[in-house]
This record gives sequence, structure tokens and C-alpha cells, in this order.
Amino acid sequence: MQISLNHLVALTMVLALPACPGGGKETGEPGETEGEATAGETEGPATEGPASVGQTETEGPVTAGETEGPVTEGETATEGPATEGETATEGPVTAGETEGETEGESPAECEQADPAANAAFELVFKDWDAGQFADFDVQCVVDAVSVADAAVTTAMTCEVDGASEPASLRFAVAPEGPVDWEAGLAVRLQIEKDFDLASKRIVQLRAASDDAILAVVTSGGRDNNSGYPEAFLPLVYGYSLVCQGAGETGGDGTPAQIDLSDPGKAELHLISQHRGSLPIDAEHAYAVDAGAVVVGESSHYPVSQEVLLRRVRLGE
Repeated sequence: MQISLNHLVALTMVLALPACPGGGKETGEPGETEGEATAGETEGPATEGPASVGQTETEGPVTAGETEGPVTEGETATEGPATEGETATEGPVTAGETEGETEGESPAECEQADPAANAAFELVFKDWDAGQFADFDVQCVVDAVSVADAAVTTAMTCEVDGASEPASLRFAVAPEGPVDWEAGLAVRLQIEKDFDLASKRIVQLRAASDDAILAVVTSGGRDNNSGYPEAFLPLVYGYSLVCQGAGETGGDGTPAQIDLSDPGKAELHLISQHRGSLPIDAEHAYAVDAGAVVVGESSHYPVSQEVLLRRVRLGE
């Protein structure tokens, strides 16, 4: 193949021309300028990511976070992890305010007594005030039911070992109505007292015909709470530790709650120093006052409880 002189001259001139300054970077390495740098400016790691780490937390991930990820998931997550203390106060606690009353927070009644609650009583009967122990279960007849100074007194005559003995039981009038018994009614009077390592006193007044509860009064406590649930039968009686600090020993003890129910019908829950009523029917109820009901007062019994229950006629 023959090459003309003109071809040789042109070829020589092309080979001798110098490269354009910077030309190799624009055409030969597009990745650094247009590829990685442009990608970096758009995606963030090259320009806004590593280049400004401080802004990354404020503008980088937070902007990304607010738009893409954690924020819409996580305005909860933003108020959660970002302000974890508030989450504990506003998040779980709001969930926990329902749980709080039983798990962490005490009901307001634990610290706010009802001044109308009055579980005090007075019993006059034989050797009730003498000695450490008393245990009687006798038949009586109601002589009179009288009201004076916001208190009702039931006077009785009882048969004790073949002899007649006077007795009287006095306690506060219930705002729900008068007591549901009258003079001439045959009643059963049960008395239990134990001051050995405790101060338990229980008095029951029941109708002699069917053993229905007319009144139950209690004061003090005993190991394993013995005697108290039995005194309220057929009602179900117990107590619950609903106030903070329940179970601690020392001092005056921690307020507790009594739980009283007529199975399948009604129930009543009273914290120490409160009162209420347990319905019987449309015309009758048990008016109940809880005096001091506390745990931790003594190592000899779990709870000390002052409770007054009496059957009343409503609306009279």
C-alpha cells in the first residue's frame, strides 16, 4: 500500500499536537467529578455526610430522619428515644396511669380521709371489758332501739348460763337510714375478744330466726386475719394492699382497703377512713364504715381493721 506525501504530513501533525490542559479529567475520569462528586452531593455521604458531621446530626440524619425514617415512625420515637425521660413520663405513664393506681400510684383515698366515716362502737356485756379473752354466743331479745347524739343503741336481755344478763351495743347512725330491727326481735349475740399478742374484738348481731346479719363490728387484728372473714358470712370479706408502702412495718402502718361482696349481686371496696353501702334490695342495704384499716402496725398480725356494718332501711 502506497502512502502519499500529503498523508504522512497530516499524520505527523496529529501525533505532535499537545494534549489540552485538564482535558483528561473531563473526559478520562468522569467518575471523580461527575460520578462520585455529583453522587455525593445528591446522596449526602460525599458532601453533607462526612464533610459536615456536626450538621449531619442536625441537618443530615435529622433531615433524613424527619422525612424518611425514624420521624414518622417516630414522632413517638422522636419523643421516645430523643426525649426518653418524657416518654417515661408521658408515654408509659399515660399507659401506666391506668396501671399506675394499682402498680405505682396510690388512690387519692389513701391520703384523703372521709370525715363522715365512723367505725367506733361500745359494747356493754358481762365481762367484756375484763381480762384478755372473751368468747360468747348467746340468745337475746331486743328491749329497745334508741337514737341520741347521732348514735343508735340497741338494748338487749340475753340468756347466759341459765341467767339473764343485760347487754347493749352502740354505734353511729348511718346516713342511709335507720337500723333494720326493732324491740321484741329475737337475736343472736356473738362476741370474741383476744388481747394475746393482738387486740382483736369482733361482735356480731344476727337474727335468731335465720342467722341473717344485722350488725358486725370489728377492731384490731390477729395472725392470718383469723375470725374476720367468718364474722361477715355469708358475705365475702377480705382486704387489699392498694396504697403505696403497703407491707412495710413501723409507724402507724400503711392504709389498706377492705373488700366486701355479696357474691353475684354487689361488692364494696373501702380504703381506710372511708364509708359506703352494699345493696341488699330496693329497700335495704348494709351501711359500712371503715375506720383505721392499716398494715404493718404489728408483726403479730397482717392488718388492723376497724369496721362497722349494719343492716339499714333505705329512705326513712
